[in-house]
Amino acid sequence: MEFAEDSGSKYAAVGEIAEDVLALMTELCQSGFDTVHDSTIQGMEQAAVKTRRYGMKYLSELLEELTGYISAGRHQMERKTAQIAELYTQINEYLYLCRQKVTYDRGMERYVGTSRKFGCVFNA
Repeated sequence: MEFAEDSGSKYAAVGEIAEDVLALMTELCQSGFDTVHDSTIQGMEQAAVKTRRYGMKYLSELLEELTGYISAGRHQMERKTAQIAELYTQINEYLYLCRQKVTYDRGMERYVGTSRKFGCVFNA
């Protein structure tokens, strides 16, 4: 899904991606990292592709690495739980910062729009 150039749909697209990935992280946490369902792994793979397509390269790399550890752990006696937990935490931190940035950007757009409406000059 490509988003239009107007800012409202950009925010909606980023918000949708963040919510999708957050839902996957919730599923992952509920499974306990050990018995991850196939659909969750497939969802993470799809999310990695989608986030890369939208320019969220770092998030995509985190998702790919996490998916790799989880998939490999399904076929090994010893799982890399520390690495999985670290990646899980990094993804959640990224999502938090992403939502904060969207909130700040929306606020700045509103402020700039209001300033221009009243004839004020504001350089962002």
